Amino acid sequence: MTSRRPPQTVGYASWVYGTGPSAGDHTEDFHEASRLYPGVVDADVIGGSLLERSLDMRASAGRSVLRRTGLPAIELPPPRPLSGGIERALRARRSTRTYGDEPIAPDELSSLLGAAYGVTAALDEQKLRSVPSGGALYPLELYVAAVRVEAIARGLYHYDPLRNVLERIRRLRAAELEGLTPYDELLLPSAAVVAISAVFWRSRFKYGARAYRFALLEAGHVAQNFLLAATTLGLSSCPVGGFFDRAVDTLLGIDGLHEASLYLLPVGRPAS
Repeated sequence: MTSRRPPQTVGYASWVYGTGPSAGDHTEDFHEASRLYPGVVDADVIGGSLLERSLDMRASAGRSVLRRTGLPAIELPPPRPLSGGIERALRARRSTRTYGDEPIAPDELSSLLGAAYGVTAALDEQKLRSVPSGGALYPLELYVAAVRVEAIARGLYHYDPLRNVLERIRRLRAAELEGLTPYDELLLPSAAVVAISAVFWRSRFKYGARAYRFALLEAGHVAQNFLLAATTLGLSSCPVGGFFDRAVDTLLGIDGLHEASLYLLPVGRPAS
């Protein structure tokens, strides 16, 4: 009896992708600009020495979150427990693009945000969170476009993980989620959309151009935690990376330069 050989893969890569980046490719320029080399130090990187010399600087870096003084804040309830085990969640996680009409509960939203970027411990004055972060600088911010969340008025909110509150930025019309991506059906039926942004200077002052890579990696950590928590809670979610940057920046009220949107995470009840 002879064993079956696996099918051979035909080399179509050059047909689809070409032979390499074209001259002046900006993505290649970025990758080169953010490389690390032994013995080479970015002249713009001064944050490491500042952190070593200044206790106040270290304390400030340990409070890595935008504070929107004066905005009304809603204290989040204790998170709904996440049970079932990491293995079950990993096996069950799927990107689901359909949602039911029922709202999600506040403690479910609390679980999602806490799993994604919440505080899990403290080391001296440094609050540690649920994801790894270069230098524990935590350059990301989370916003919630709440459409159907029980006991939370429809609106745009900012998540402050250090206080575990939602800061209400403004009212929100459901129609404002239209046109943010080429495929409106990814966002419009969901109960809430969590948007991840990055405040790049929060890492760049220490890591220079490399900080941009760190911010993108960290957004991936946050998204995976969010998606696994949604799976454990029996909710539907689908990460959306293909969106119109300027449109999302405008929705969030950020400038797209010092702070820019990176990822969208819609979530809702499964469609029946």
